Amino acid sequence: MNELIVKNVDVLGDSIMAAKDKDGVIWVGIRWLCQGMGMSDGQFKRQITNIQKDLLLKSSGSNLVLNSGAGEREVFCLKLDYLPIWLAKISITPNIQQEHPELAAKLLNYQLKAKDILAAAFLPKQVTAPVTVQDQIKLLAQGNVELNQRVDTLNDRMDRFEKELPLFPSEAEEVSLAATRRGIMILGGKKSAAYKNPSIRASVYRNLYIYLNYNFGTKRYKEIKRGQLQRAVEVAENWQPPAYLAEEIDKENANV
Repeated sequence: MNELIVKNVDVLGDSIMAAKDKDGVIWVGIRWLCQGMGMSDGQFKRQITNIQKDLLLKSSGSNLVLNSGAGEREVFCLKLDYLPIWLAKISITPNIQQEHPELAAKLLNYQLKAKDILAAAFLPKQVTAPVTVQDQIKLLAQGNVELNQRVDTLNDRMDRFEKELPLFPSEAEEVSLAATRRGIMILGGKKSAAYKNPSIRASVYRNLYIYLNYNFGTKRYKEIKRGQLQRAVEVAENWQPPAYLAEEIDKENANV
């Protein structure tokens, strides 16, 4: 594939290599996108393998010889039209959200903006005729409306994304404090015999957290989603011990 127009395009602060062929097709270097998102070399190689195995994407990738500034090199590229499809196939798992939140946030921004930025870099610069002051005002007003709509859409997506993240440490602490208060109340207070009995106290909190995790489908309460914080606090505050445990608490407190 000859006669390539090669550019380094600034995409959200990252330098992404892209090229336009003689047919007008724009190609994007996958390595630079993966580096921009903070992926390791191993993760980049897995993405290449995933593309080459994917039924839809495998025909849209190709090795091109590009001049990266340090001489020509063979680079695996993806057609720009297929970029959003590839990015959408990269799953943002709870583990990635918790351990690599910067990668998850960067991926979301790339999904929203990367294709348009790269496409614009290869569009011809247009010279427009002068417009009247009235026309300029109309254009500014229209642009302001469109910008506000895009900002609202982006904010909505960011809000939904943040709600899907696991609890922040301070939020997890809020749930933990609610569970602690409920456990103390169920046991009869810190001065009660049941509270002072390590076995019963441990059984109460073990049952409480099992119930809490069951309600939200998690293995640990810290994995509860941020959007479920208030509901998690309510569940902890309204927990009731199973009958056998309630009887054990009453019996222990009655023996005092």
